[in-house]
Amino acid sequence: MRMDVLANVLGVTQLGNTMLCQSELLAPWGLDIDAHTKTAVHLVQRGVCWLHLEGGEPMRLVPGDLALVGSGVRHRLTDSPHGPVEPWEEALTRMKDRLAAEPPSASADCTSLLCAAYEFEQDGQHPLLALLPQLIRLHVDSSDDSGQFQALVRLLSHESGRKLPGSEIVIPRLVDSLFVFIVRAWLDSQPVGAGGWFGALRDPQIGRALSLIHESPEQPWTVESLAARVALSRAAFARRFGELVGEPPLKYLTRWRMSLAAKILKTTRESVDEVATRVGYDSTTGFGKAFQRHLRVSPGRYRMDAMPGQVERPRPMAEG
Repeated sequence: MRMDVLANVLGVTQLGNTMLCQSELLAPWGLDIDAHTKTAVHLVQRGVCWLHLEGGEPMRLVPGDLALVGSGVRHRLTDSPHGPVEPWEEALTRMKDRLAAEPPSASADCTSLLCAAYEFEQDGQHPLLALLPQLIRLHVDSSDDSGQFQALVRLLSHESGRKLPGSEIVIPRLVDSLFVFIVRAWLDSQPVGAGGWFGALRDPQIGRALSLIHESPEQPWTVESLAARVALSRAAFARRFGELVGEPPLKYLTRWRMSLAAKILKTTRESVDEVATRVGYDSTTGFGKAFQRHLRVSPGRYRMDAMPGQVERPRPMAEG
């Protein structure tokens, strides 16, 4: 059975600090979301709004429309194509005060938005994140998983609108699941061979090679050995891998090993020697140089920064 590479990557890069808010917005309103914001998702539940990406034309969103905006992309949400905006936190605070002074019937005229934000703990260290488009726009009933997608959205809306026991545990997991559904739906909408790293997952040979790398990163893989396992010539495999994934096979392998090593260093007490072995390095020195090159910090320093107070476990003394 082939490894679920997408789940493996999400587990290692770690969706962190997910948040969710549900907003009722009475016109006129405008939210300015600056470039320092995390990857954001906006779902229109009721009413109409306009999404503006910096430098682009406004896009009309209707109920059921969902937009995932990449990390660092400044964008605005407004009630009209050219409405004024203010910082989103200030706007939402002001809107609460404004709605409190309105009669209950005003809610019928509100636009209802469900918004989530994601922060990846290893942002940019994997093509999943580095190649994610600035904008993914889709409708919740447009994918093959539309029934499940709609059920997830309803559950999110229900949980976010009520303070139920356990909601603090349930909501982050539902928001993480929403991200997976969005990526799946977007990938399904791409032509075969398109979609960068995502598209590579659907390619029979390159998808298999990615599965092998993720399943056994400690193996001494070479371009030749990977090509042989997926029944391609070395040249054909290297060319197709580069076209779909966006980088050569061994560069991808090293990048993945470093992402995996970073997670192990951050979440376990394994020694640097043990971590090096787990990700395919016979030499701790070689591993340290590769780690420093990719993350610009030594393994030991990375662990100390990630886990304050953590002391590296001493190596066992050699017998004799």
